[in-house]
Amino acid sequence: MRQGGWISLGTAAMALTIGSGCVSLDEFKRIQAANRQLAADKEHVGQDLFDERNVNDQLRNRVKHLETEVATKDELIGNFRREIGLNEKMSEATRKALEEMAGKNLAPIAIVGAKLPAPLDNALKKFAEEHPGEVAYDAARGSVKWKADLLFPLGSDEVKTGSVDSLKGFVDILKSPAASDFEIVVVGHTDTRPIVRTETKTKHPSNWHLSTNRAVAVAGILQKNGYPSGRVGAMGCSEYRPVADNSSEAGGSQNRRVEIYLVPVGSIVYSTVSEPRNAKPAEKSAARTAP
Repeated sequence: MRQGGWISLGTAAMALTIGSGCVSLDEFKRIQAANRQLAADKEHVGQDLFDERNVNDQLRNRVKHLETEVATKDELIGNFRREIGLNEKMSEATRKALEEMAGKNLAPIAIVGAKLPAPLDNALKKFAEEHPGEVAYDAARGSVKWKADLLFPLGSDEVKTGSVDSLKGFVDILKSPAASDFEIVVVGHTDTRPIVRTETKTKHPSNWHLSTNRAVAVAGILQKNGYPSGRVGAMGCSEYRPVADNSSEAGGSQNRRVEIYLVPVGSIVYSTVSEPRNAKPAEKSAARTAP
């Protein structure tokens, strides 16, 4: 019953009682107070009902949200399963390609190292000292090593802005007279963690691609800063040339690296050279000496 109805009923009862002269003034006041209490109780019950409806609405919204989360997770699971299937197909294709390559007589590239002259050796040592924690110089191998974590964002082959300056400084050494008899080979390496993110796999389907693309990116920075393109080589070794244990993050960080080797000009040669059939002596001599 509406509140107005309750008050009208109480008022009518009190009027009837007073009119009959059977109820005292105290009894009238008691009845009036009881009527006000009933009205207050009704209002309280109405508020409780309103609150319960709000709670029900919130629960319904929560259920919808959870249903949406479940659908999203189901979609992610489906994507992971498709990625696993794609990885298996790529692994099988790589295996077949390697088997085919194993049956061919390829001419592998040989990198022949040499001890660097003192001026170049000193310049590279100073360069490494100026970039501690980022650059390491190996005098015995004639190589300069950058940590990939400092050069590139995770899963990327775009050189960080902060690392470009150190590469520019390295180019200045390469263009100095002390390095005039040397050229370089840029080699990219990764740890054993596979490429997982869909957007990353689009550009780098495997660690082979990532390591090679990073080497090419570093070579590109060197060329943009004036080092001759004809004196640069780039290659990737994926995860297969580790220098530390990949089972720990510290070891994986060491394996994620880009190495630049300085080698005498002409050291990057084919291990075998085929001479044309029926070549004249002068032509054979030229074939042997050709780079």
